[in-house]
Amino acid sequence: MARKKTFTQEELYQATHDLMLEVGYDIFSFQLLANKLDISRTALYKYYTNKYDLLQDYLKHQLEKVVERLDATEWPSEYPEKLSALMDLVFDYADTHAISAMVPAQQWTKENANDPDIQRSKELHARFFGFIQVMIEEGQRDGFLNQEIPLMVMIETIFHSINLPNRAGLSAEQRAYFVKKMLFEGILKQK
Repeated sequence: MARKKTFTQEELYQATHDLMLEVGYDIFSFQLLANKLDISRTALYKYYTNKYDLLQDYLKHQLEKVVERLDATEWPSEYPEKLSALMDLVFDYADTHAISAMVPAQQWTKENANDPDIQRSKELHARFFGFIQVMIEEGQRDGFLNQEIPLMVMIETIFHSINLPNRAGLSAEQRAYFVKKMLFEGILKQK
């Protein structure tokens, strides 16, 4: 049977996403990706010279989607619902964050500091992180969040809660629910 000759950027990114989660960075290859898309490796090499370039484009695209969603979301006016919606957004992109952590060259170093793609990723990351900071500051200012807890501890806890291993085998929705429950209500039983 003949292979497909074309694929969309979205198909490529989805297949990249799925394959990275299945096999990880070290095993990920254009051959495996071509098989997943039912195309030839040559078709991939027309657009990307190596897997790093593809993964860098994919991750930048995903981060742009996060920031676009931040801007497009109709945020609830009630603070608890707004914070819950933010946590949902963070968890919706947990897989992307996991993939980013797998890519060694995605780490920000002095060597790649001038790379335009790295600079764009840093800018998008800063916007997302800044949005979380503004929301936490609002919660502390308006008396919804504990002011004794340093701002950065709250921001990092929210931002990095998606890194917690899922050893319980919960669905993404269940996991988000329980992490939000712990963050919002604590782990001590309420009397």
